[in-house]
Amino acid sequence: MPPTFEDAWSIANEVDGWLLERQGRALFEAAGRVASGSVAVEIGSHRGKSAVLIAMGLPESNRLTAVDPFDDPRWGGGPESLTLFQENLAQAGVSAKVDLFKGLSEEASAQWAGQPVGFLWVDGAHDLESTLKDFDGWLPHLTRGAELYVHDAFSAVGTTRAILRRFLFSSNVRYIGSERTLAKFKVEPLNMLQRISSALGIASQLPFFTRMIAIKLARRRGLHGLERRFMREDNEPLI
Repeated sequence: MPPTFEDAWSIANEVDGWLLERQGRALFEAAGRVASGSVAVEIGSHRGKSAVLIAMGLPESNRLTAVDPFDDPRWGGGPESLTLFQENLAQAGVSAKVDLFKGLSEEASAQWAGQPVGFLWVDGAHDLESTLKDFDGWLPHLTRGAELYVHDAFSAVGTTRAILRRFLFSSNVRYIGSERTLAKFKVEPLNMLQRISSALGIASQLPFFTRMIAIKLARRRGLHGLERRFMREDNEPLI
């Protein structure tokens, strides 16, 4: 029997990382829709939380390529990161389904000679330049109908700016929804009505983005009363 999301989450939830359960489910289910003859790629693997979910969700014949420099502290890594990543994949029983590219996303996309990409998960550096490189480097490798998911899409200024710059009125990337800060897109040709609908969907998330940034700024300045006023629930997550 193939693993269920509950099976995958019971393992992934023990791995260090930043994903809500409903975001993890979105990754698992998107992986399950990857067509035969294409692969999944994730940008930013950290300790393997998302890799476990994607690899366990993939059909038996599909593979995941994980892209991360691992040992660079600028991207949240350290000497132990790769070892923990490999240990967590082994614990989940998915090591044989995951190929590793130890380096930057722009290096991996420039050298890509693998199968077409049916699912791309972008969770690397969240500055504008890095996110644009993720989009521009990997979009040529995505199949028609591929899904592209972006984490911290509406809680990191650089990521949000990159989405607005590349996808707000895109003719071939459609916004299909969000799980809080996880934005979901689909690669397909769009007519004008679809482009407008997609743009309105993205724009509808901007009030949420503004609130997330306000909470972060209030927290950094120690304005905890103001921080609580912006929150919709106690201990509201910022992911």
